[in-house]
Amino acid sequence: MSSSPAQKVRALFEPFSTQGRQQEALTHIADDVDWTIMGHSPMSRKYNGKQDFFDNTLKVLSGRILNEPLRLKVVNVVTSMTGDDEPDGEAVVEFQAIDAVCKNGLKYDMRYAWVCLFEKGKIVRVRAYLDTDLLTRAMEQNP
Repeated sequence: MSSSPAQKVRALFEPFSTQGRQQEALTHIADDVDWTIMGHSPMSRKYNGKQDFFDNTLKVLSGRILNEPLRLKVVNVVTSMTGDDEPDGEAVVEFQAIDAVCKNGLKYDMRYAWVCLFEKGKIVRVRAYLDTDLLTRAMEQNP
């Protein structure tokens, strides 16, 4: 039996949940991705490509704020994609941080919703929604 588009998208992000495998999930993101973190926080802005996003978000969280690299569990996937071999179209992916704790002890129980546009199996656009108050507190309390 063939996987549904939602199952395929879920499988692309599964490596985010395992320590040491997060980089695997990043291979599905286009180098020139149009990535915007919505809202009002120190990280809320448009990022110019995958490297800009990685250097100014995931590296900051892992290096300065959290006790260990961020791991994310896929909670839900909603998509309007068809059943093609590689994802093409839009998907909304809900993530939950797994056992994330800031260096100062603050529980980082973040939930994310990424609205993703896929083209030929690569993510080319993301609009990320999250608890910007929690992110701001985590950044301010862990300078």
